[in-house]
Amino acid sequence: MSCPRGTYQDKQGGNTCISCPDGKTTKAEGATGLEKCYWEQCPIGYHRNSLTNDCDECPQGTFTDTVESPECQPCAMGYFNPIRRQRKCLQCPSKHWTRTTGSIHPTDCIGPILTMCDGVNMTGNCQTYQDIELSVTYTAQSLEVKAGKFKVCSGKNMYLRCAVITYPLRIDEISAQTELSFSPLSLESDIDDSFCYENRGEEYVPSRFYNSTVNGNGCKNWMETQHPEVGDNTYCANPDPKQRSEPWCYTHDPEVEWEYCSVPKCVWDFECYTGNGYEYRGTLARTEQGYTCQNWQSDWPHPHGYHHGNGVGDHNYGRNPGNNERAPWCFTTNLFKRWDYVNPGRCSRDKFPFYKD
Repeated sequence: MSCPRGTYQDKQGGNTCISCPDGKTTKAEGATGLEKCYWEQCPIGYHRNSLTNDCDECPQGTFTDTVESPECQPCAMGYFNPIRRQRKCLQCPSKHWTRTTGSIHPTDCIGPILTMCDGVNMTGNCQTYQDIELSVTYTAQSLEVKAGKFKVCSGKNMYLRCAVITYPLRIDEISAQTELSFSPLSLESDIDDSFCYENRGEEYVPSRFYNSTVNGNGCKNWMETQHPEVGDNTYCANPDPKQRSEPWCYTHDPEVEWEYCSVPKCVWDFECYTGNGYEYRGTLARTEQGYTCQNWQSDWPHPHGYHHGNGVGDHNYGRNPGNNERAPWCFTTNLFKRWDYVNPGRCSRDKFPFYKD
């Protein structure tokens, strides 16, 4: 008797049919070996190999979320996948990003990192934070900011005394005499200029996180180039914003003089504002009531004292340069309306990502 579809008999004269592995079947009755089993439909986590017609598993850093996929999709920037045969990738902590698509490890996520320990000199029970913690359950005796910056408070839920601590900072024994004089009981990470760029990247602070181009070319040391003012480093920057639209670097490739880097663009405080908008650097130039904003370097029709600094300059975008209003604002071009608020929207995690390609 022939074995039915989905089973095979690999021993001559045998009287038992063996089932194919889960998800596989045979093309006809009477299969004589395991090699006759095949995927009739490639399941999620696999893709159809166009050369062999087999179903190949998706490797780390990729996924498929439908059956019979022609190819595995790489994890998007800001996601990673350390496991084979997956239907989705894992998201980095909310204020973290990845240099490229197809990331594999959690350590590929770039963003703020703070480690605190209940012993001095970074010993004892140590915890690492990347996002927000509103109730620290131990008394930190030492800490190290390994990347980015954090707002830390002496009370839970971001109350009582608060301070901002920024990389690089290590305190081996927290005391009244150290840069941070209290043990944090709550904390929240923040985005700084080392992780993303705004506008054309002219204010982007070069950092160790980005030192190669979008095509993988290593960056030259700026001291060996036409822009030694950037410093003795190989980090991406934009010293020439009039000619370049985002951070870049000179390369070691003799056939490629320079290339752009993969530094992501900031969204928070660019497409939306945080706090009272003091750090907003977006391009909204129309007010809540529909007035056009006046150029900050102009005194017509409204004379003023905000011509440079704190985000103002030769443009008419909403700002809060005095840090004394509740939101970004601008002087208007209407002779009878001196100033008005602009409203790019308040940043929140459910409405705005932190970075974008």
